[in-house]
Amino acid sequence: MPDQRFWVILARNGRLKVAALGLALFLWVLVRVGVPGQRDLLIPINIRLDDPGWIVLGDPVPATVLVRFSGPPTEIFRLSGFTEMSIAVPITEVLDEEMVIPLQPGWVSVDGYRGVQVEDIVPSSINVHLDRVVTRTIPLRISTRGRLPDHLALTRDLSLTPNLVRVSGPASLVEMLDTLDIVPVALGDVEEQATVETVVDTAGLGRMTVVPYAVILRIPAEESIERVFSGIPVITDPAVGDGPIQVFPEALQVTVKGARSRVSAMEADFLRAVVPSYAIRDLGDFEERRVPIEVEGVPPYVSVVPGSDSVAVRKRIEL
Repeated sequence: MPDQRFWVILARNGRLKVAALGLALFLWVLVRVGVPGQRDLLIPINIRLDDPGWIVLGDPVPATVLVRFSGPPTEIFRLSGFTEMSIAVPITEVLDEEMVIPLQPGWVSVDGYRGVQVEDIVPSSINVHLDRVVTRTIPLRISTRGRLPDHLALTRDLSLTPNLVRVSGPASLVEMLDTLDIVPVALGDVEEQATVETVVDTAGLGRMTVVPYAVILRIPAEESIERVFSGIPVITDPAVGDGPIQVFPEALQVTVKGARSRVSAMEADFLRAVVPSYAIRDLGDFEERRVPIEVEGVPPYVSVVPGSDSVAVRKRIEL
């Protein structure tokens, strides 16, 4: 009984169903046989430069072109979903820094698409800017951020190994370089006698290459100490013709701070507080003037704080 009902339903509107099936078969055959179709796609340019002595600057102009394809509709339809297609433009010989290159249909790969061919490319040529590749040796510049922890002090200059790098790239850019920075090193994270690996800061260098890229920054730091020196004499450097000068007080106390090895090696005999000559210029006979002082004899990387930053001066009156 169920079998008879199935055949009754299948036979209902039989002519209409047969016609629909026939139309479907016709359309399928039509698509499979193929009617020539067309599709326009924007395709990027891919420059393939074979001469290692030259480099391409920037993107070609234009960087994408309109390509018209023709072929069977099924294959043309497949093209729209192929996003990695490009026009491979070979440059085997550089004739000038500015080149106009006519585009050829054969540079557009349609492998895997039966019957598809390139009908037209708009625009038909591109402009390419090239530059010679040069190599120079460039000094590195130390770059840091922050400061050493309070319990540390430097004993000498920071240094890089190596302190020179070889930079290769477009001549117009490489020849403008005087120095290159390293990526800044945070001094706050440093321990005594630290060596820190960092890299050359290549931000904005584009297609230039730097060798070596990684470098070592040496930070010669050690424990910081303070030391107080008393009785440091105050002397003057009198301006010509002004005669002898009296200073009040005649001696000061100074406090120095720095790396233990440097501060421990200091001797009081090498320290003196000097009144600069400009400060006592045109000093009147009975004038008393408050003037600044400068502490001399302090080694590099050692800071000094005098007990007073100024003294009183006046001319010595001979009776």
